[in-house]
Amino acid sequence: MKKMSMYAIAGMFLMTVILWVGVSAGSEEDMGKSLYANNCEICHGKNGDGKGPAAESFSPSPRDFTDPKFWQNDADEKITNTIENGIGVMPAFQLNSDQIKALIDYMSRSFKPAH
Repeated sequence: MKKMSMYAIAGMFLMTVILWVGVSAGSEEDMGKSLYANNCEICHGKNGDGKGPAAESFSPSPRDFTDPKFWQNDADEKITNTIENGIGVMPAFQLNSDQIKALIDYMSRSFKPAH
């Protein structure tokens, strides 16, 4: 059996890390998108504008995530608190911290207006 050089071992390790990071990043993005589609979209809409299929039955209307005002003043904290505790007719959801982070990241990328 041939001995592997330290460079070969380091290269294999580096490739493993790069692949792992790439898979993890994609998985988190997919998780956030899936969580939104399965839990939020029916009320908040596919575009995050608060006009989902169930929105007409609510007063007040579901939150519009495309409104720049929503993203002011600790939006991440507002989202986390609402998911964990519910608000108005919106129930609390049993999501762990990684799921909430993935959801917030997805919402920020998808709905937060550029400054």
